Amino acid sequence: MRICLTIPERYAAQTELPAAFSAGEADLYVFPEGFLRSQAGLALALALTADLPATVVAGFREGDWEKALVIENGAVTDEYAKCVLTGGEKAKGKRPGEEIRCLKSRLGKLAVPICYELHFPEVCRVMALEDPVLLVNPIGTGMYHALQYGQWRALARARAIENEVPVVGCCHFCGEIPLAFAFDRAGESRLEVINQRGSFFVDLDLRPQKPLGYFADRRPELFGRLAR
Repeated sequence: MRICLTIPERYAAQTELPAAFSAGEADLYVFPEGFLRSQAGLALALALTADLPATVVAGFREGDWEKALVIENGAVTDEYAKCVLTGGEKAKGKRPGEEIRCLKSRLGKLAVPICYELHFPEVCRVMALEDPVLLVNPIGTGMYHALQYGQWRALARARAIENEVPVVGCCHFCGEIPLAFAFDRAGESRLEVINQRGSFFVDLDLRPQKPLGYFADRRPELFGRLAR
């Protein structure tokens, strides 16, 4: 599958949407958390994708919620609201979603932990139990220092390895270190872009494979304390 990961300017959906779609053909286009911030931006995304033979995953700020939308053939076909919020988001009055789940798309199920949710293996594992073809991490801002960048990269790689599913992510061109990344299900880096703005393409094998057997070897009857 050919995937386009975008590192767009923030608050610039009107120009960044057409730029991404004209950069090249892809099966999946990914835009960061909060990329669409108004009904006008959403309307433009729907109009531009009406005849686009691709799936789009885009962050959408709707009221007090941070959401991820699946857009296909000019319509929102599924949406997920961010469930795990940072302390800063809570202080600003953001509201959490009520269900951790995958998004449905014509490409298959997509696990879409939004930004900070990637830091919680439980969030990604709950999604991975639905057997998604891909894990997508839309991020709001860039990384603010090298330590944060290294941690985020390590966590994305770990989520790929432990769930045996490819992981991709991207953020806005803001913060100290804008980035886009892609890891295959073995945790091998397939794309890593820092300090650049634009649209970046990667080809990933999304055929179902679970060669290491992490899921078969789980002991869920012993994991009850995780839910306390």
